[in-house]
Amino acid sequence: MKYTRLRRLLYPFSLIFAAIAAIRNLLFDRGILESTAYPIPVICVGNLTVGGTGKTPLTEFLLTHLHKSYSCALLSRGYGRKTKGVILADKTASSVTIGDEPMQIHTKFENVMVAVAEKRREGMKLLLKNDPAPQVVVLDDAFQHRYVKPGLSIVVIDYHRPIWNDLCLPAGNLREPRRGLNRAQLIVINKCPETLSEQEANRMKHKLKTNNSDQVFFTTIRYGTPVPLKSQNKTFDSLLNSSGQALAAMAGIGNPEPFFKKIAEYNKPTEQLRFPDHHDFTTADIKKMEAICNQTENPKLMVTTEKDAIRLLAAGLPDTLFSKIWYIPIELDFLFNDQQRFTNIIDSYVREN
Repeated sequence: MKYTRLRRLLYPFSLIFAAIAAIRNLLFDRGILESTAYPIPVICVGNLTVGGTGKTPLTEFLLTHLHKSYSCALLSRGYGRKTKGVILADKTASSVTIGDEPMQIHTKFENVMVAVAEKRREGMKLLLKNDPAPQVVVLDDAFQHRYVKPGLSIVVIDYHRPIWNDLCLPAGNLREPRRGLNRAQLIVINKCPETLSEQEANRMKHKLKTNNSDQVFFTTIRYGTPVPLKSQNKTFDSLLNSSGQALAAMAGIGNPEPFFKKIAEYNKPTEQLRFPDHHDFTTADIKKMEAICNQTENPKLMVTTEKDAIRLLAAGLPDTLFSKIWYIPIELDFLFNDQQRFTNIIDSYVREN
């Protein structure tokens, strides 16, 4: 009730926000604000909604697919980093210098160039000056950053936060009006239940009211086997099944509910720790985690997300905590056997450009 009342109070400001965003888009569409195109394939992965929609798993899917045949680069703003300007990731990179999501990509993809820049045109300039230059660039979270013109734009929507029930900021969570969706060539509705029916999928396509309903894809998140933050001989299951073992689930991501739901499947007493998205772990945070994991009477294993694990590695954990923390990697699965159709579209765009 309070939330509904607050939305009503903020609604006039949402109208102003939507109008400003629409005018800005019109200026780009008319060429009054310049959007720079590049002579190589540039794929943008973005969203209309503030917070986590699952862009990173899709970005990883694209890079996994493309880097087998092409030299690839990721260009991101590097949200949450403590640096400024244009940076090309190297062996000294960390979540502090380039941000947690770019660092996750840098860690997992050895042969993919990773650059961060608030001004994406400066980032593109750095990448194209590299020797050798990348053949394909993936832009992370750049759908509203229109100074770089992508050849292919993919918008990711969270199944649990449909945009047709939302408003622009500040009353809602949309970064721009819903009609901005028509700039995208592909739309991915992510975090769907594995049992999603074709009838519901068709209803969602209808509600999108997009010009590209044939290019809407549905995906779900598949959770992998927990991985230790510090290599060890024991498996997660063997530790979990030891006498009296309880869990602590920790997340500092945009929408942690699916993660906490996954941890509940272990059917163990679980303490939840919640932090804001891209949270910088302080000394007090680390001490709290250590107290939870190493208490004498009821020690716990801590399970976290892959993105949080990247930031924990940069936080300077004590050895007594390293062995107690595990993270769960995630991957994207396409529903309705649509993965091949999706990759065919990506491959066709890259080949032609």
